Amino acid sequence: MAATNGATPQVLNVGDKARILCVADVRGQLSILNQLAKEHNASFIIHTGDFGFYDRDSVPKVTDKTLRHVAQYSPLLDARSLPQESQSLRHYLTSRPISQLYQFLSGEMKFDVPVYTVHGACEDVSVLEKFRSGEYKVNNLFVVDEHSSRSIDTGNGVKFRLLGLGGALVMHKLFDNGSGRTTIAGGGGTTWTTLLQIGELIDTAARVFDEAETRILVTHASPAREGILAQLALSIKADFSISGGLHFRYGCSYNEFAVNPTYDYFRGKLAGARAQFMDVWDIVKGEVQPVIANNPTQKQLIENALNMIEKMPTSAQAVSEREMEREETANIGFRNMWHFNLTDVSYGSLVLDVKDGKIGIETKSEGFNFKYRRPGANSTPATALAVATAKSAPKPSQPRKGPSPANNGVLPTPTTPAPAVPAAVPQKPADRPKSSTPAPADTAAPMPEKAPAASAPAEKSEEKVSDLPVEASGETPTEGKIAGIVPPPAEIVAKAADERDSPREPRRPGLWVARADDSEETLKTYFAAEDQPHITSVLIRIAQTGKKFAYVYFDTQENALAALPRVDQEKLGKVTPISDSASRSGRGFGGSGRGVSWRSGSESESAPRRESHRGRISGGSRTIGRGRGMRGRGGGVVGGGDGDNAAGTPSPSAAPSS
Repeated sequence: MAATNGATPQVLNVGDKARILCVADVRGQLSILNQLAKEHNASFIIHTGDFGFYDRDSVPKVTDKTLRHVAQYSPLLDARSLPQESQSLRHYLTSRPISQLYQFLSGEMKFDVPVYTVHGACEDVSVLEKFRSGEYKVNNLFVVDEHSSRSIDTGNGVKFRLLGLGGALVMHKLFDNGSGRTTIAGGGGTTWTTLLQIGELIDTAARVFDEAETRILVTHASPAREGILAQLALSIKADFSISGGLHFRYGCSYNEFAVNPTYDYFRGKLAGARAQFMDVWDIVKGEVQPVIANNPTQKQLIENALNMIEKMPTSAQAVSEREMEREETANIGFRNMWHFNLTDVSYGSLVLDVKDGKIGIETKSEGFNFKYRRPGANSTPATALAVATAKSAPKPSQPRKGPSPANNGVLPTPTTPAPAVPAAVPQKPADRPKSSTPAPADTAAPMPEKAPAASAPAEKSEEKVSDLPVEASGETPTEGKIAGIVPPPAEIVAKAADERDSPREPRRPGLWVARADDSEETLKTYFAAEDQPHITSVLIRIAQTGKKFAYVYFDTQENALAALPRVDQEKLGKVTPISDSASRSGRGFGGSGRGVSWRSGSESESAPRRESHRGRISGGSRTIGRGRGMRGRGGGVVGGGDGDNAAGTPSPSAAPSS
C-alpha cells in the first residue's frame, strides 16, 4: 500500500468475512502478534498503544524514570537482572533491545497479517515521525492517527473506517508539543495527546465521512475515564470505541446507556470534563492565541477542537431548548455507541467476528487469581470436610515444617488423604485468646506420618479439590472455623500463639526517606552535621517501579525525631518517622494486608494485583489541583496512593526490621 497524505483513506479488502483481533500493550514484543493472529485466525489486528516504537537510537533520548519503567515491564527483558543505577541500566540496554521493531525494520521479521495501531504513552516521538514521513516502513504495519484514516472492506456488507488518536490524555499538556516536529507530541520516551491532534482528527473524520461505513475510534486512553474522548467519539459519530491504557485483568464491554441510569448522569461526566478543560484554557489562551494567529492551519485545528468543547454540556441538566436540540446526536450515541477497553496482551484479547453483516465479539481474559481465598485448595474432599481442631490432633512422630517461599506460604498437601483441622479466623490483637481450647477427644483425627518436603511446590502434589460446602458433611460452620484449610501441626500453632502473645521487641528507631538515588554515605550527608553521629545504618530499598527509597536508622527515637526538621528535603523528598505501632499490624504495601508484605518477605502471587493508573510518566498532574503519582502497571502498591507513595514505594509503616 502506498503512503497517504491527510485524510486519504487506505483500503483493505479481506473477503466475505473477517475476524478482527484487538489487543493492547505488546511493549515491543511484536512477534507475539503473529502467534495470536494464527491462534485466533485473525484477518487483521487492531492495537491500542504502547506498541514499542523504539529504534536503536531511542535509549539515550529516554529519561531515567521512563527508561526504568519501560525496561522493567518489557517482556523482552528479565526485570530481576536489571542494574539498579541509571547509567548502568543504559549501558546494559545498549546490547539488549527494548523492542523488536529493529528486526521488522531490517526485514528479519515480518507481520503475517495487517496490523493497525495507535501510539501509546511510552513511545519515541522521533520514531513515529519517521513512520509518518516514510523514512521508516514495515510491511503490513499501519499507524492510525489524526493525520490519516484506514478503510477496511469485509466484502459482506460491512465496511470499517478506523480513526485513531494516540498518546496519554494529560489535561495540562494539551497545548505542549514537547520535542515533536509535527502534530505528534512527545519527548523523553513518552507521547501524549494535544488539542491540535484532536482538531485534526475531527477534520479528518469529517472529510472521509460515509454513512455506509462502520466507524471505529481507536485510542490509547479510555473514553470511559476521559470525558473529552467521550465527546470526541460522539463528534465523529463513532459506532465503536476500542481503547487500552487501564491495564485491567478483564476486558470491558459497555455502552453509556447501560452504565448510567439517566442521560443526565452522562451529561454530568461531559460537563465535568468541559470544566476541567476550561480551567486550563483560561490560563493558557493568552499565550496560545498570539502564536496561532499567524498560522492559519493550526488556528483552524484549534478552532475545530474548541467548537467540540463548546458543544459539551455545562451542567448535568439541559438549561435551554437550544441546548437540548444540539445534543440530539449525543443522545443517539448515548444509546447506540459501544465501547471496548482491552486487557494487556499478556492477559487477554478481543475478537470482532464479522459474519453476514453482524459483528459478534469473543473475549479472552486471564483474570484474577482468587485461589488465595482458599488456602486449602490443594486438599482432598476428606480434608475439606474435617472438623477436628489443631489442639486435639495427636502429635506426629516427625512434625512437618512450616511453609516455605517456594510454595507461596501454603503448607504442602499430604500424599495421602487425611482429615485436617480448620484454622482459626484471625482476630484483632485485643480479642485474641492466649490459648485455644482443645476439642473433645472423639473429634480428633490422626495426622499423617509422612509429608512431602516443605521446599516442594504445592502444585507438585495437586489433587482434586472438593467443591462441596462444609454444610454437606452434616456439620454447621461455627465462628472461628474455615472449611477447606489445611492447618499447620499443633506445635507450630502453639509456638505462633506464644510468639503472638509475648512482648515484642521495639522496632529500630529511624526515618523513612522517599528519595534515595545516591549511595548510603551520600544520604547521610543530607542530614545535619550534629545528627550524623547518631545514624547507625542506612538501608536502601527499590520499589517494583524502580524508585529508590531508604530507611535511615538512629540510635534513639528522640535523636531521629530531633533530626527530622533539619534534613535536606530538597534532596531526600518526603521524610517521615518509621512508625512502630503501624508496622506491627502486619500490613503490606499500602496497608491492605494483601500483596507485598514485609513480614512474609515475598509477594503473594495469589492476591489480585490492583493496578494503579493514577497518572503517567509522561505527565505530572492529570488535572489542575490533582497530584498524581507515577504510572504503575501492577506495581507493588495495593490500594494505590498519592504523592511519593503512588509509585510502588512502601509507606514508612511498612519498614522492615533489620
